[in-house]
Amino acid sequence: MSLFFLLSLMGTALAEESAAVPAVSVADDEDDFFTTPPPNAERGANAGVPSSDAFKEEESFDIPVTLSEEQLAAEAKLKAAIAAERAAEKATSTAMPVDTAGAKPLTDNWAPSVSVSDRDAVVVDMPVLYAMSKKDFDGTAYWLVAEVFADGKKVAEGRTNVTKEAVADKGPSVQFFRLFAPVGAAAGVLEVKVSRSPQGGKSELLFTRSVKYQTAS
Repeated sequence: MSLFFLLSLMGTALAEESAAVPAVSVADDEDDFFTTPPPNAERGANAGVPSSDAFKEEESFDIPVTLSEEQLAAEAKLKAAIAAERAAEKATSTAMPVDTAGAKPLTDNWAPSVSVSDRDAVVVDMPVLYAMSKKDFDGTAYWLVAEVFADGKKVAEGRTNVTKEAVADKGPSVQFFRLFAPVGAAAGVLEVKVSRSPQGGKSELLFTRSVKYQTAS
């Protein structure tokens, strides 16, 4: 039997024996490293970072602060000042400072008042309604005059020229006189006379009102 034939028979036998034994798969260490995910791989780059749920209870981070009586009083005073300022802002209005409902032009609608008192002088405020609309103006211009008298002597005078242009078209027209009046006594009574004086005509007294005053000490 030739050598080539013997080698051929041995190869065939070895092949049959190998086919009869099942192959055992052995995983390579490197393959296992790349195919088996680490425990936190599914959490990405934030693995190991605490969840945001751990920070929901903000109260756990509050640091108690004890204020002194002086600090509490200062805080209460500041809150009161802020509240008063807000109340003043709400009270501020751009409406007419006098109520013109039912008022008649060039008549005694409102009393004069003393808004400022000095040591020997006062400031008298006197509003006068001279028209409710253009319909109240007859076309003749005139001077609307307010005079202040102390002990029968005139100590102040104010006037405004009422023309067609000085009368509001649809709303009331009011002249707010503010008159500085020197006085000789610490307290007393002033007379305010309001008149109408047409240009080139005779002055007409409309009404007279009085107001008490007291100077600043």
